[in-house]
Amino acid sequence: MNTYDVVICGGGVIGASVAYFLSRQRDLKIALVDYKYPGNASRASAGGLWPMGESTGLGCGVILFKTLSKQMEKSATGKTPEMNPHIMPEPFFDMAMMSNAMYPSLYKELLEKHNVDFKLERTGLKFVMFDQYDRLYAEQIAAAVPNRQEHVRWVTQEELRAEEPQISPEAIGAMEFDCDHQINPYRLNEAYLEAARQNGVELYLNTKVTGVERNGNQVTAVKTEQGTLNCKLMVNAAGAWAETISKWATGYALPVFPVKGQVVITEKLPKLLNGCLTTSDCYIAQKDNGEILIGSTTEESGFDTSNNIQHIRELAQGALKSIPALKDMNIKRCWAGLRPGTPDELPILGPVPGVEGYLNACGHFRTGMLTSAITGKILDELVRGQPTSVDIKPFSYERFLNLEGKMIGAYHLETAL
Repeated sequence: MNTYDVVICGGGVIGASVAYFLSRQRDLKIALVDYKYPGNASRASAGGLWPMGESTGLGCGVILFKTLSKQMEKSATGKTPEMNPHIMPEPFFDMAMMSNAMYPSLYKELLEKHNVDFKLERTGLKFVMFDQYDRLYAEQIAAAVPNRQEHVRWVTQEELRAEEPQISPEAIGAMEFDCDHQINPYRLNEAYLEAARQNGVELYLNTKVTGVERNGNQVTAVKTEQGTLNCKLMVNAAGAWAETISKWATGYALPVFPVKGQVVITEKLPKLLNGCLTTSDCYIAQKDNGEILIGSTTEESGFDTSNNIQHIRELAQGALKSIPALKDMNIKRCWAGLRPGTPDELPILGPVPGVEGYLNACGHFRTGMLTSAITGKILDELVRGQPTSVDIKPFSYERFLNLEGKMIGAYHLETAL
């Protein structure tokens, strides 16, 4: 009764996308097992489809601006300060842009075929500048991506005020990525799951994975609270908890670890923003229901999901700096999500050496929403033995191994940066 072609461990946006893409041909028997641990990243996402923003370090606010005061001190020497924009490697750019391009047709497909709407909005992403150091940082970002200048638009102070009337008069302009838009993250996750369910995927929700069975080097079953699910193949899409699944299935450690991001969301407000904003303090996105989401921190705190009032205050103050009309806002809730980080901030896709019947689809860090579409497509191609749309070698598990097949060193975000 409980024998499947594929069992997917994890029902966040990555696992749900894999389930949907695998089920579109309706020729495989598929199960998805999911348990919502505190800090599930998909439920703490801003919903940004920001391929340029995420690829240049702007997607979480300018997270490396912590060193700005030192850089400003250097400017006193008369030399141009090096702000070192956090530019991702080219393979990630390509994958992010390809995934982003899938969303218009995916939106239409899910709406027309499955009657689910994940609220795709074309907003752009503006990096709002307040001083010469912001401008310099933006210029260095633009200079670092010379082959993508068609997506970079410089916005004058007058244009910014016209396009975003609520912006602070202190803002001196913006750099916009015109291909970066947004969706509703909860709706995208649920859209994938509902469409997969309609396609015949069996959903084991609120169900913990408790182990994995192997016969030699072949994964044969996933053990759950509701019983054993025999399978020909399992997919590890367990987000920040992926390492536990990997150890059960392969015996290998997997360099995926939780990176906490604290987020603030306001009550429903009149329309204040026409697009998504990011600054040196935070990012700000108004959702389709009027709520404004303000994020986010980047912290290595294990599986701690508590909020810190100081960080919440800093995020709120950062948003108020950009949008003075938020001075009277009421905060509806705060929460912390656990992003699945990796040493190089790249996802881990595909097989593990010496283990059959196992594929990784994890480690997407801040970009799960953005790259869920291409990840689902890639996993479908891998399962069916087809050439992948993206070269997955830069995202393979093997990149963490030395020539002797041993894991390279410790993995922590601060060393990766």
